Amino acid sequence: MKKLLVLLLTVLVSLIGCSSEEGVQEVEQEAVDNSEETSTNKDSETTIKLNGIPIRIEAEKVNNDVDVEFTVVLDNGQIQRFRVKAESDQLSELTGEQAAKTDPQPKDNLEMTPLLLEANEFVYIDQNGDVVFWNEEQEIERLAINALPDSNLLVDDKNQILVLTQPSTRYDHGIFGDQIEASGFAIIDGNKREVVQEASVPQNDVIESLKPIWVDWDQNGTKEIVLTLSNDQEGARLVLYDEAGKQLAEGKPLGQSHRWRHALTVEAFHSKGKLELAEITTPHIGGTLQFIEWDQESNSLKIVASGIEYSTHSIGSKNLDMHASVDSNFDDQIELWVPSQRKDELIGIQRTANGFDPIAQFSLQGNLSTNLVSVATDNQAILAAGTDSATLTVWTFVE
Repeated sequence: MKKLLVLLLTVLVSLIGCSSEEGVQEVEQEAVDNSEETSTNKDSETTIKLNGIPIRIEAEKVNNDVDVEFTVVLDNGQIQRFRVKAESDQLSELTGEQAAKTDPQPKDNLEMTPLLLEANEFVYIDQNGDVVFWNEEQEIERLAINALPDSNLLVDDKNQILVLTQPSTRYDHGIFGDQIEASGFAIIDGNKREVVQEASVPQNDVIESLKPIWVDWDQNGTKEIVLTLSNDQEGARLVLYDEAGKQLAEGKPLGQSHRWRHALTVEAFHSKGKLELAEITTPHIGGTLQFIEWDQESNSLKIVASGIEYSTHSIGSKNLDMHASVDSNFDDQIELWVPSQRKDELIGIQRTANGFDPIAQFSLQGNLSTNLVSVATDNQAILAAGTDSATLTVWTFVE
């Protein structure tokens, strides 16, 4: 995992330059007092000033999963690393060898970071659409499958890889910074390094996402794939496929082109036994949060709760991770954490019998500029976010 984090961040930094520092030092902690009364008890909130604007945060459990390390990529090419110690909630910066260590990286010009499959073996997408297996020293295998160069690569517990494929320009919305979207997906056996499934979406549609949701929604032992499909006639709609490309269910389209739906995650928001999809409809103009259930009798995706106003994406950005899910109040129910429409606050959302309620609202020191990160340990939950004011804030919740 540590190699993956370092390689991931090294690739990001290679696009904007890199620098490192020496020594190990403690970071001055600026405690932020939040006096709002909520049903989530925030045991500590620490905001620190960074050496630049953060663009990505990665988290890793260390010290036998007791402590948490955060690696922060800055827009000026620097990487800063921090550790939260469970015993004291103290945030300290790691520098020297711990911060400056890098791993080899492929020579290809990559849009997305390599994915670690196992010890010393990675997979990535070349600019020409090939999926490449690589062992830090040389190329092992290359699959010419016409992958979307900026597709996220997802891997399951069977070492299968899901990737978006068949780039198309037939829909010109361009919310991820270009007008090229996928129109299919493929599943690769990572052990045999061969394609085992390929599928295409309907001819008029594109997949308006870089990161599908790959989850066992009905909990029957087989995963499903949630995609946002869009076209010029009906706009965006949510569609559920099986791994072979058979459509299982779909939701209603927005009815207007150039309007987007951001499918976030499928979790047990309402109860442990039933999973629901959380999504933000039109995050750039209004931002309606909706929870959706899969009705297998009618083969439909039905909205069961809805409310405004939140935003989990900025136009032109490839960051689709401005959200997090964690049980911060230890009631055995996952909460969804999303930014406000202005991205200057974080709101914790909990499903209820009648819809959902905000249970916490934390002010940021600027506007959110990174992904949201959540980490859960045995008796602790942690959230982290970076802002365009060059700050990192870490919230710690203790049971």
